[in-house]
Amino acid sequence: MQVNRLAVIGTGLIGASVALAARQANAAAEVIGFDPDPGALEAACARGALDVPVKSLEEAVAGAELAVVAAPVAQMAAQVRAALDASAEETTVTDVGSTKASACAAAAGSTRFVGGHPVCGSEARGAEHASAEIFEGATWFLTPLTETDPVRYRLVHGFVSALGATPVAVDPQAHDRLVALTSHLPHALANLLVNQAGSTRVEGHEPLAAAGGSLRDMTRVAGANPRIWVDIFVENA
Repeated sequence: MQVNRLAVIGTGLIGASVALAARQANAAAEVIGFDPDPGALEAACARGALDVPVKSLEEAVAGAELAVVAAPVAQMAAQVRAALDASAEETTVTDVGSTKASACAAAAGSTRFVGGHPVCGSEARGAEHASAEIFEGATWFLTPLTETDPVRYRLVHGFVSALGATPVAVDPQAHDRLVALTSHLPHALANLLVNQAGSTRVEGHEPLAAAGGSLRDMTRVAGANPRIWVDIFVENA
């Protein structure tokens, strides 16, 4: 099922990557983008992710068949609610947040909302690091609710597949428990390990200076934006 008009709310790394991948896959004939941060919107335009940048969420969702909310996790629930309130019946709303319980609760049983989470990304941030290939082969969790219209679910499922990802349906609470174990805990451990190694001396030797591939592999994600991860840990405590 092809999307002819896509709205992207939030044009950071993942939002801009969704826009780029949609354009590359021809999954959307027109991509409209909004971000409350003018710099983020400008960066997405510079990457060629958007057809039309707009100045408000209301402008972005007007006439959209699908709206993808890519706000920071702490703002996700409010932005999902705002997108649903601002859009018409023709617009299906999904999100890309790494926690799902609060966003699904904010949808308040709307038939037009399908929660989503692409399990991909990097320690980098910002539209300047966006990539159309980031979703290739990635798991993309979808969290339909009892109230979700099956037609809306098929639309999001088809869109995700067109971007190269593998959609997997899961209960919102089960999703949050899964990613706590497989994503959130590893990030916490990676930062703990780097901090411990960086503050320790062993008989005058600096552990980080002597580190090999094992430490690098285990701590690749330790440089991720701490503000983002504080919000994720709070949301999925």
